[in-house]
Amino acid sequence: MKKFFLKLAIAFLWLLFALIGLSYFWLPSGAVIQNIDFVLMKPSWAHIFGTDVLGRDLFLRVLVGGRISLWIGLFSALLSSLFGFTYGAFSGWYEGRADKILMRGCELFMAVPSFVLVAVLCLSLESLLPFENPDVRTFVGLCFGISATHWMSLARVTRGLVLEYKRRPFVEAAIALGGTRGHIVLHHILPNIKKTLLILVALQIPTTILYESFMSFVGLGVHPPFASWGILIRDGWRSLSSFPHLLLFPSLVLFLTVWSFHIVLDWVGGRADQRANQKI
Repeated sequence: MKKFFLKLAIAFLWLLFALIGLSYFWLPSGAVIQNIDFVLMKPSWAHIFGTDVLGRDLFLRVLVGGRISLWIGLFSALLSSLFGFTYGAFSGWYEGRADKILMRGCELFMAVPSFVLVAVLCLSLESLLPFENPDVRTFVGLCFGISATHWMSLARVTRGLVLEYKRRPFVEAAIALGGTRGHIVLHHILPNIKKTLLILVALQIPTTILYESFMSFVGLGVHPPFASWGILIRDGWRSLSSFPHLLLFPSLVLFLTVWSFHIVLDWVGGRADQRANQKI
């Protein structure tokens, strides 16, 4: 049964990425052109997800919306992972008073409700960023805002791993030979912990995708005429009782995407643990 779900998750992700990638080269006109003759049509062979209130094909809108949701999820995961690794490595290497101060700061950030912190950062960055295009400001602000609330767990894991490996004989030998702190962390410690960190980084992607959708749903993310899965779900929520397909299909694609990521990454993590146990 697990293999079946794994194959299903992999097939869904491949199909989703292929369709979204294809939409970059072939811009679906039905996703942007309004047509009053096809307003709020139910799912059919011509429009498999139906159409929205402006007559646009909902399936194509989901693909176009997936571009923004996936890019924001990817960039936010990378930013949060980069900052979390740097923060945790610095804290773990220096230990002592610096470690205590940095960890108390990490715990302070974890105590702040993430929604409040993201909302404040997004609204502040949109007015401070030097970009003239408001959509670019929103995109960058959302990436930084989401990443600011998702780096703490990676920082704590990195700190623990650095504390463990800095006492290994090969690290002590590198210190004795005069290696700098940055060189030792990047060339001696990082190669030994990169598998664990890569899995954690990958796990950030579905979380940030879901968070971007939530922020767009409440009106703090990207704004029309651009589309993301959160905006499509928000539009569908307004007409749930009369036209449930407007909410059902974007929500289903978002759920399957997050679910597929977790299934695949759980399998990758299990394989990594098996290899580590075999080496031991």
